[in-house]
Amino acid sequence: MPFLPNYSWEFLTEDEIEHRSLRAMRNHIDYIKKHSVYYEKTLSSIRGDDVKGIEDIQSLPFTDKSDLSAQTSDFYCTEDIAEFCVTSGSTGKPLIVPLTKNDLDRLSFNESMSFNAVGIGPEDRTQIMLSLDRLFVAGMAYYRGMIALGANTARIGVLPMEMQEYYIRLLQPSVLVGVPSYFIKLGEAIKAGARLTEKSSIKRLICIGEPLRNADMSWNSTAEKLQDLYGAQVYSTYASTEICSSYCDCVQRTGGHSHPELIYTEIIDEAGRPCPDGEVGELVVSTFGMEGMPLLRYRTGDMTFKVKGKCPCGRNSMRIGPIVYRKSQLIKLKGTTLYPATVSSVLDSMNVCEDYILELKGRLNDDNASELILHAVSDKKNLHNISTAVYAATRVRIPVFLTNKGTVSAMRKESRKAIRFVDNRR
Repeated sequence: MPFLPNYSWEFLTEDEIEHRSLRAMRNHIDYIKKHSVYYEKTLSSIRGDDVKGIEDIQSLPFTDKSDLSAQTSDFYCTEDIAEFCVTSGSTGKPLIVPLTKNDLDRLSFNESMSFNAVGIGPEDRTQIMLSLDRLFVAGMAYYRGMIALGANTARIGVLPMEMQEYYIRLLQPSVLVGVPSYFIKLGEAIKAGARLTEKSSIKRLICIGEPLRNADMSWNSTAEKLQDLYGAQVYSTYASTEICSSYCDCVQRTGGHSHPELIYTEIIDEAGRPCPDGEVGELVVSTFGMEGMPLLRYRTGDMTFKVKGKCPCGRNSMRIGPIVYRKSQLIKLKGTTLYPATVSSVLDSMNVCEDYILELKGRLNDDNASELILHAVSDKKNLHNISTAVYAATRVRIPVFLTNKGTVSAMRKESRKAIRFVDNRR
């Protein structure tokens, strides 16, 4: 798929985007009905031509994560697979996602669109500081996207800090792609030796996997820390392995733009109805152009909102805000409900923990027998302040155990991500 940004649907009018989206949805339905065992049954009484307007899309059945997990192979649409990718399993059982050659080209196009929107071009030198192995889709997608865009791209991966610094000094990149918490550790390590100066070549940080904004769209403490350390612009991006698409900031940094030719986006409330702009709801996506495992109205479980108004960049594609919380991580403790993201927001703003993880213990389906524990890598002098701040935000007394990095890492087990919450109930 050649990269021709000027032909993107994002610059069409909203009416033109809607018209093309309806046509794409009709084609999408016909394809998945013909090739997917699951959708052949689910859509037995529905044809693509039945979709005349947006209200018809809103009446189509949802796809839940439980459906995808229990019947994964029934979603596969072809045996012509170029490679498999596997989800991290941070919210449940890892899923095997098949990709055809065209799906890989689609991934490249998607990331090229995202990187082009933040101003990256052939004149840039980029370093991908993510794993490109272990069936991980993101590192591979970003690499292919940068190459398609024409940027000089280095596959650095995840290395010790001194090696990362070595390659930064050697290659003089203008763009780094990676996880914000990793960037902070790297920046602090370099800063400690007074080696990150105002003459740094780094101009942009493309951040994945962790939020950079608060619910009101202001920068959170992580974003502020990064901008202070690097003196560079930070950009947020959201994606998942299942949807093989991303929502990335543009140069204006006003929210993550969708790519409407690749994905149809909805934000819904608990009843499945569309949320008004700015109101938090569940992100639901339909993946256009996927051959291996296309999805229809897939409920991601991630809670966000549609950003109000038009973007000054000129794109008319839908923008989403930060992921406020994950629906599956709602915790009920003796009559009180909270999300791990609430605790994470507090701890990240305090900047006194080298690392931490929340552990839910007890018995499944028994709120009164559950206990939430915070394992924190921090100095003993911070213990009281951590406990007080967490209680003020959650109104729940959460025990805080001081521990070490090795213990926290072990609690994450095989997860590729620096997850902040584990459910160990039995």
